[in-house]
Amino acid sequence: MRNALFTLSLVVIGLTGALSQQAPKLTYQNEQAPIPERVRDLLGRMTLEEKVAQLQSGVNMPAFGPQASGLFKKDQLNEEMVKQTLGQGLGTYAFLDEFMSMNPGGPREGAGRRNLLQTWVMKNTRLGIPIMFHGEALHGSAVKGATSFPQAVALGSTWDPDLLKEMFTTVAQEARATGNVLVLAPVLDLSRDPRYGRVEEMYSEDPYLVGQLGVAAVRGLQGDAKLLDQEHVFATAKHFVHGQPENGTNVGPNDFSERTMRSVFLYPFQQVIEKAQIEAVMPSYNENNGGIPSHENPWLLKQILRKEWGFTGLTVSDYFAVEQLNTLQHVAADKSAAGVLALNSGVDMELPSPSGYTDLAAAVRAGNVSARDLDAAVERVLSAKFRAGLFEHPNAAPDRAAEVVGSKKHGELARKVADEAIVLLKNNDNILPLDTGKIKTLAVIGPNAMKKRLGTYSSTPPYYVTVLDGIQNRAGSGIKVVYAEGCRISEPDSAPNINAIFAYKAPSEEADRKLIKEAVDAANSADAVILVLGGNENVSRESIGDMGPTMAPSYGDSDTLELPGRQNELVSEIVKLGKPVVAVMLNGKAYSIEKLAQQVPAIVEGWYLGQETGNAVADVLFGDVNPSGHLPVAIARNVGQLPVYYYKTPAARRGYVFDQNTPLFPFGFGLSYTTFSFGKPTVDREKLPAKEKAKISVLVTNTGSRAGDEVVQMYIHHQVSSVVQPLIALRGFRRIHLNAGESATVTFEVGAEELSILDPQMKRTVELGRVDVLVGANSAETSSAELTVVP
Repeated sequence: MRNALFTLSLVVIGLTGALSQQAPKLTYQNEQAPIPERVRDLLGRMTLEEKVAQLQSGVNMPAFGPQASGLFKKDQLNEEMVKQTLGQGLGTYAFLDEFMSMNPGGPREGAGRRNLLQTWVMKNTRLGIPIMFHGEALHGSAVKGATSFPQAVALGSTWDPDLLKEMFTTVAQEARATGNVLVLAPVLDLSRDPRYGRVEEMYSEDPYLVGQLGVAAVRGLQGDAKLLDQEHVFATAKHFVHGQPENGTNVGPNDFSERTMRSVFLYPFQQVIEKAQIEAVMPSYNENNGGIPSHENPWLLKQILRKEWGFTGLTVSDYFAVEQLNTLQHVAADKSAAGVLALNSGVDMELPSPSGYTDLAAAVRAGNVSARDLDAAVERVLSAKFRAGLFEHPNAAPDRAAEVVGSKKHGELARKVADEAIVLLKNNDNILPLDTGKIKTLAVIGPNAMKKRLGTYSSTPPYYVTVLDGIQNRAGSGIKVVYAEGCRISEPDSAPNINAIFAYKAPSEEADRKLIKEAVDAANSADAVILVLGGNENVSRESIGDMGPTMAPSYGDSDTLELPGRQNELVSEIVKLGKPVVAVMLNGKAYSIEKLAQQVPAIVEGWYLGQETGNAVADVLFGDVNPSGHLPVAIARNVGQLPVYYYKTPAARRGYVFDQNTPLFPFGFGLSYTTFSFGKPTVDREKLPAKEKAKISVLVTNTGSRAGDEVVQMYIHHQVSSVVQPLIALRGFRRIHLNAGESATVTFEVGAEELSILDPQMKRTVELGRVDVLVGANSAETSSAELTVVP
């Protein structure tokens, strides 16, 4: 009998095991179940601590900084720390050491490290909820070895949404290949104050142009499908809303009226939410509305973002911004109170590491945070993870990362983008392109000629071509190229990731005098001179401020717009030689180069052009590429002229006693090696019913001797309106290519979207009356046609 019972027990155990193996998956584990059902099922199984963990982030810090997690010992997991940090699961995780190129290995190793964490979480936590890794992607995936494209301000110079979509599709491929699913890009702030060190992160001063380029970037990153495939990532619109910080300094107040906020600063964010369905929004560090920090601003995060615009995605904090509600802005008594304030105001996730959100479970139990609000935030996180396919495909593919990240094909695209970004500002006597038949020796001089200039939010690309390298490669053996540094911009001045962190120190005057003399000697031996000037990541960057007790403060904003250091002195000494001189600018902000413009016959603005910098500059200098970039910002004559953004109102900027009140170079400006003529715009109807659309057409002709691209720009001017409107406002643009002698008719549609304004009651409406539609090659050179809007 005993043997029989034993045998029966074995049979039962076997049947139970078999039935267990055949048991249906839980709803949240069922790939075929609708995502809302999977979210509800999973949420219902979670403890309060597991829910809070999904709203938190972890971060791998660079070796020189505090080890926020210490999850790795070389290339293996630190099991004790992993259990402590990930035991309840985790919403997201970032590798800040990769962002700063201080990590071991490259893309393959980065993917492997993510897989180690992901595998542990999937196998060792109760519910196996995957991590959604995040990283930066301002102008390329910020991992070591990724392709570095031109900086955001240079992307703005392209005026080419199609190119940006193609570029950010590539960025998404590289980010996803290493395991990142959420990227903290694009930046949709407006660069209205060039003193601000972060203007290089911004596409333009104009809300319409930023909106168009932002939509293109998001579509490239996320793709067009509702669910992410393995080639795309979720995008994050930021910073909601930096605006135009007081006195041009980082995290300064942005205290503008509700009308200005809605019609100017909020416009690009609304565009990417309504037209591109962006997944995430990041509030800004600073305060708006007369002293309300963005991370505790329910008017921004709940009323406008969710109720008015219908946003259903994630809100993620800027790095350390939740705790700064306590430590910097003093609107919360401690970090725990800051976490309560942020969540109740509408911030779903805290990045990059737990601080304010560590005590959320206790806050829920105490009634300081509602369980419903907490669940709503967790639901949004889980929904994103399901829509990204992380439950079915949690791991990165290291071999794919090694193949895709920084590939040759992507480098070719980087050069194409750089070529389109370059703006020709001045070209007296057609000194450009260079006449190689007249040049036996070419001097390349300046502090940016042989430096790696990428701008901030960059990692280390697979290679970088300096301007000197690019010119030498293009010149070949027929032209002797000589080089001199000329002067220094700052100390230190090394790799971009180092420049972006350490405190600025002024260059030595004695050393600069020696460098200027060496430059004069080099220029004296040459037939022509290329001066490579501008800024670097040490003099214009995100101002971090206090770096700790052992380091000097790291500032990045400026009270002057003059070229940093002794560059103006260098220019003056070189110009005295009477040689043909071309200035090439590499920088992240629009410097006031009035002295330079008075002294040299040709100026090329390149901003930061990515890993293909030298090749792209050589393409333009030698005429292999016809420059076609147009300024996304107006360039001021001096710092006292600010603001100079073009969309001023009629009573603004009456004039000065001692100087002109017009910008040095207007918004939208850009020359070419060919010439274009614009016919007078025509309208298909003189009277336009308010609910209909008119067509505005203009004939554009390439009147020069070579093919080229032109950016045709359309502006609107309301002759009479119930609320003061800008004299002109961009409402359309088109980049076209024309062969020599070729003409094309460019047509724009004008309807409610282009004509509507916020009326005195803050309602968007199309007002009746006469409207001028202006078309031209920049904001200062247009011709117009008139429309009358009727009922």
